[in-house]
Amino acid sequence: MLRYLLTALCVLALATPVFGYDVVWDGDADGDIDINLQIDCYIQIDRQDEEIHFSDGTEPEDWWMTSLQPVGTLQCPDDGTQRPMYAWAGDNYYAGAGGRFYESYDGAVIYINSNNDLTMHLITHGDLAGTINDPNNTIPTWITLGLCPFMINSTPVTGHNIPLCGNPGCYVSHTGGGVLQPCVGNDHPNQDVIPLAPPATYTLDMDAQVMGTMKFLCRIERHGMADDGDLYATTVDVNFTTP
Repeated sequence: MLRYLLTALCVLALATPVFGYDVVWDGDADGDIDINLQIDCYIQIDRQDEEIHFSDGTEPEDWWMTSLQPVGTLQCPDDGTQRPMYAWAGDNYYAGAGGRFYESYDGAVIYINSNNDLTMHLITHGDLAGTINDPNNTIPTWITLGLCPFMINSTPVTGHNIPLCGNPGCYVSHTGGGVLQPCVGNDHPNQDVIPLAPPATYTLDMDAQVMGTMKFLCRIERHGMADDGDLYATTVDVNFTTP
């Protein structure tokens, strides 16, 4: 009986081809491994100083100049021993029909740090205007904006030292149409002025990575006793957006 079984098994083995078995895949033979990392968009806006004041001489002196731009700046008192808050500042008596231009020593300061594209929106609401005697009293007003020190797209801005701000630095250019550009031939003391009247919106686009200090200064035109005595004020909105 045992001999019979062995003989049958051998016959069965001889009847099976050498590579004749089927391959059955349970699942996919090929596949990918996906690797993901999510880095959050981080934007820091540190509004360190949001007020601009002109000096009466008891604080550090403001700057004065004979033309709006480009300008060379000297510290007050001016060539008529006047300061921007004085009633006679820029009077035709000594300054001529063009008056005198004054820029604040004090500035508003905003520090930003972003790993994403960032756009600043600058919204103006008109010239300095009277708040006590007559809101129709106005003083022609502009602002200048220094980036100092500052980095856009991980590259430091080029330029020169900006007084009381930092190095390297440069001024934002006003190219028209509400568009602001950083550092387009705008080294101290040649600041581009941004008018506050009529009310408008200006934008400054910045590619990531953005980091540094923005310093806003105010510039005015005085005509002495032709400017009514009043407490003058205005507001500029500074807002930021990201994609």
